[in-house]
Amino acid sequence: MAILSFIYTNGIWVAIPSFALGVVLLVRCIIGVVRTVREALLFSVPLLDRQEIDFVEAGRVVLAMEGPLFSRRFAKLHYELTGPDGMAVEGRSVLFRATTTGLTKARMELKVYKIANPGRHVFQIRGLGGEKPSDPEHGMVFMRPHLGRTVIYIMGMILAAFFTIGSIVLFSLRLTLNGNGP
Repeated sequence: MAILSFIYTNGIWVAIPSFALGVVLLVRCIIGVVRTVREALLFSVPLLDRQEIDFVEAGRVVLAMEGPLFSRRFAKLHYELTGPDGMAVEGRSVLFRATTTGLTKARMELKVYKIANPGRHVFQIRGLGGEKPSDPEHGMVFMRPHLGRTVIYIMGMILAAFFTIGSIVLFSLRLTLNGNGP
């Protein structure tokens, strides 16, 4: 209770550095999450039935769809990835589908593949049903897994918002009570 009493008594002097800390943390977390998503991007490919793609390193990759907001073009599609050895690359559905939405485009994670051997792979999409006029606006994106780092940055944003809003409330309370508080 002594700490809370100290914070309340010295509210204006505590609120100002707390506000500055909250704003700095908030800006750093926003920049961090944007950078994380940009760095995770490996490459994007057009929406075609079959195409060859190159993976330069082994490891896990995430397949995501990207297109205009509210697009139904990806409904009921099935994706297959075949390795350089001709064997199907095992893929599993993403447990938590991370979605990135902009003003005009959205990206949603679909599958995670474990690339054992770098090299030329064959990527197939089943169920496209021919080319549509809106297909150039759609694409498939391969990226590195980044959900863990993104969640940490989001938790940082929540903490930073707590500091920022809490400092504004504390500052306002101390100004309006003008020292006549408990």
